[in-house]
Amino acid sequence: MIYIAGQILRGSEFEEGYLGIDRGKIVESGCGTPPERPVKEGIVVPSYVNCHTHVGDAAVSLDLSLSLEELVAPPDGLKHRALGKMTDEMLRSSMRIATGMMLDTGTSHFIDFREGGRNGAEALAGLSSPPHATIMGRPSALRYDEEEISSIIKTAHGIGISSISDWETTELDRLADHLHREGVPLALHASEGRREDIEKILSLEPAFIVHMCEAEDGDMRRVADEGVPTVVCPRSNLFMGRVPPLSRMVDAGLDLALGTDNFMNADGDMRAEMEMMARLLRSQGSDARLALEAAFISSRKLLNLDSELPFSEGRAANLAVYRGRGTEPACDLLFRSGNGAGMVCIR
Repeated sequence: MIYIAGQILRGSEFEEGYLGIDRGKIVESGCGTPPERPVKEGIVVPSYVNCHTHVGDAAVSLDLSLSLEELVAPPDGLKHRALGKMTDEMLRSSMRIATGMMLDTGTSHFIDFREGGRNGAEALAGLSSPPHATIMGRPSALRYDEEEISSIIKTAHGIGISSISDWETTELDRLADHLHREGVPLALHASEGRREDIEKILSLEPAFIVHMCEAEDGDMRRVADEGVPTVVCPRSNLFMGRVPPLSRMVDAGLDLALGTDNFMNADGDMRAEMEMMARLLRSQGSDARLALEAAFISSRKLLNLDSELPFSEGRAANLAVYRGRGTEPACDLLFRSGNGAGMVCIR
């Protein structure tokens, strides 16, 4: 057995203590000094679940003069044009850049909206190294194609589309009906750049939605009433000129999870995302500690991973240890469990 010690996250507070780990599981948890010298010391938190990424665009060169729509809207936004020109190897290389960034900063799982139809889903599924990907595939065109959707979901875990504004209503309804018949989840961007019809969004029975920057209070309450989780991406939203109304989301009762969004304008570092969320919550009059809940509880619930804090005996040792603010992170894959790679990341 080995010990890890330091400031351990327990609920919404940090306490001095230690964890004893054996064969990838926590077998001992205590306060104060461990019985033996710890192998790692620092700030101990669960490994991150990044609930919204686009890992294919890590190698896309950003044009700062473009609007949100010009950068990311399908089918002709900068990102989509760049992805369309990538060879398979270029795409895999871009994905490896993105997943490497996440791994080095403590992410063990991520949910990716994977452009490129079946080929895009297969490219991400073919990456053998952690972090573990949940792939939300995307049709190659803004229309329903039964054969293509059936092909995508043989590899992907679900479908993640851009928004209802990009689709004809009948096409989107047919897509949702197909997925629900197969028991496959659907997720989508919602009210990111402009307000969208929340009743239409909810009629699709999404597993979760992303953004909600331009949603009205009544829209948020409807989402909360339906129990649909909302993933927020504060740094990406701010970069695109939108301030996520986190305090209003909290007041409406939304279940908030956290993601980093496009890699062409963010680095996939969930620590930075959590810090930005905390700053925005505080500036908008809400409790900054809610960022901890979004990062370590709600985000894990989306994938049905252990979300109970504090760390408890018998659970998988999927955790990260941070030390200081050095510029060169190093990650040691020490533990593995049925839920993917357990991690100890030192920074």
